[in-house]
Amino acid sequence: MNAKPYALPYAHPAVRDLAFLLTSPSPWRSGADIDPALLLGGDGPERLQALDQRPQALAGWLAQRPCRRLGQYAEQLFDYWFQHAPHIEVAARNLIVINRQRRTLGEFDFLLRIDGQPWHLETTSKYYLQLGNNADTLLGPSLRDAWRLKATKLATQLQLSRHDAAQAWLPEGFAGCRVGARLTGWFFYPPDRVPADFTGLAGWYAPLLSPWPQSGEHSRWRWLPRLDWLAPARADETQTLSEDALRQTLLHSDAPQLVAELRRQDDGCWQEAARGFVIPPGWPDESRLQSLMAKVDALAGAESTP
Repeated sequence: MNAKPYALPYAHPAVRDLAFLLTSPSPWRSGADIDPALLLGGDGPERLQALDQRPQALAGWLAQRPCRRLGQYAEQLFDYWFQHAPHIEVAARNLIVINRQRRTLGEFDFLLRIDGQPWHLETTSKYYLQLGNNADTLLGPSLRDAWRLKATKLATQLQLSRHDAAQAWLPEGFAGCRVGARLTGWFFYPPDRVPADFTGLAGWYAPLLSPWPQSGEHSRWRWLPRLDWLAPARADETQTLSEDALRQTLLHSDAPQLVAELRRQDDGCWQEAARGFVIPPGWPDESRLQSLMAKVDALAGAESTP
C-alpha cells in the first residue's frame, strides 16, 4: 500500500470530499490531465479552510441536490467549487450534443472559463480491483465497469469539442477550446502487490472471512457506504468498530464492501490509515465476470487491429 496515507487537513466530510476531488493524485493518466492547481486557484487552500470553518453554504447546496450515485455527488461538489471560485466561470454543465439525425454523440461534463481561458473539462472518480495480472483486469466491484472501458470512453469524450456536430452546441468562444480531465479514485490490489510504477492511491482487497490486512495494532474499522468513498475517512470512536464486529455486520453482503482501517490521532479523532474491499464468498460471479471480460477483450482486440 502507499507508504504514507493520503491526508487532508479538514474536518467537515463534504469539504474533505471536495478537497479530495481538487487535490488528490490521479489513478491513471489520460493524456489530457489538467493541473489541479488550475482548478484550485491561488487562494484555493485558504478558501477550503474557510469553508471547513463555515460549511453551511456547501451543506445547503448539497441538501438541495440530493443524489444516490457517487458520480453525481462528485459532480455536485465540483459544480459548487466552479460556481463559487472567483477565477472560474461555468459556461455549461452536462451539455448533450445531438447530431442532425437526432443521435446523441456525447456530453460535456463542464465547459469552463478558467482565468478567462475556455476549457472543456471531463471529471470522473473510479474504484477498480485488479483481479488478474494486468490493467485490463481492473474491474469495478459491481462487475458492470472496467478500467479499459472507462479509459476508452473518456478518450472519446475528450475529443467531443473537436467533432463537427459539436460546434453548433458550443458557447461562444469555445471553438478549439482547451481540453482537460480531472481523474480521481483508488485502485485496489491483493496485499503487498501494488505495481511499483503506480503513483495513485492504492488499497487492498481480501476475503471477508479471513483476517484483514492491518497497518498496525489498536486499529478500529468503519464501513464506507458509496457516498463516503472519496476522501479518507475521519470519525469519532463511537462511529468505529472492531474488525470482528464489522465483519459480523457484513456477513450477508453479496458484493465487495469498502472498509477503512482507522488509527487514533492526537486530537482523539480516528483517521483512515488504509482502506480495502472485503470480498464475500462466491464473488466474483463467474457468468458476470466472463461477460464483462468479453467486453474488455473485444475492445482491446479492436484497438490492436490496424
